[in-house]
Amino acid sequence: MSLHDDFRGKKFVVTGGEGFIGSHIVEALLEREGEVIVIDDLSNGASRLKHLNSEKLSIYHEDIRRFNFESLGKVECVFNEAARALIPSFRDPITDLEVNVGGTIKVLDYARKFKTKVVHASSGSVYGNPERIPITEEHPLRPISPYGTSKLAAESYCGFYYRTYGVDVVMLRYFNVYGPRQSVSEEMGVIPIFVERALTRNRLTIFGDGSQTRDFLNIKDVVRANLEAYVAQGVSGKAVNIGGGGREISILDLAKLVMQLCSYDSEVIFKPAKPGDIRRLVADNSMAASLLGYHPQVNLEEGLVEYIQYVKDKHS
Repeated sequence: MSLHDDFRGKKFVVTGGEGFIGSHIVEALLEREGEVIVIDDLSNGASRLKHLNSEKLSIYHEDIRRFNFESLGKVECVFNEAARALIPSFRDPITDLEVNVGGTIKVLDYARKFKTKVVHASSGSVYGNPERIPITEEHPLRPISPYGTSKLAAESYCGFYYRTYGVDVVMLRYFNVYGPRQSVSEEMGVIPIFVERALTRNRLTIFGDGSQTRDFLNIKDVVRANLEAYVAQGVSGKAVNIGGGGREISILDLAKLVMQLCSYDSEVIFKPAKPGDIRRLVADNSMAASLLGYHPQVNLEEGLVEYIQYVKDKHS
């Protein structure tokens, strides 16, 4: 049986499917001949699905909190990508809670009624500032932002629906995702901002001293992890780290690498750190490897070269 047989002719829902991550999952499902229903109110920007024209794609421009999921009948799986981002969560924690938690409860209640699987997008931000690196799933959960707190609360509801109602749900804790279709307006995206400024020959700005570190995760690996989570058995109720290749790089070294790849050289501007900025965030992927068969395949340099070319093509 080919991987396509797990998806061909089956119906899927992707909440937040017109966003950065969701649009890539939609595209992958369509490539595997699945039928896809997208629910997105476009609150995070314009659609990233305009390049797709498929009879197997249906789009609802509605708020996940008010959408009538029951009207869809049964689908095989919901990929729950709808969420608010980090920085707006400080300005408006109530809406952050309503979307990230309330929207997730809507999905879980639908899944309970229709025996539908859920692959839920969580975040490495649930850990807060780590006590040890790399971070395993057993690490204490101490988020330092409203966003991380809402993501942890959503995970708690996923666990509750699994234990109480038997909902087949797996939670994927993403670490620092980047790649094509991520825009510079997304306040979590340091790579798009650095690349845009380097290509336009503007000095790069770092918030903080630049020593904070990350393990960046390419969008292709995120999609792979979601597809693997859908077909995996024995993962219900689990929260699983989805990190990049394990290379820990400081934000200052990232800035230098981006400038090098963009053939640009300039001094960096330093500004005060933003609230909720975690000092080190690097995932241990051991559980994802054993439960999902997940192994990140895109290294940082390769992914940056691809993203830089994507931005150049957009400019041209």
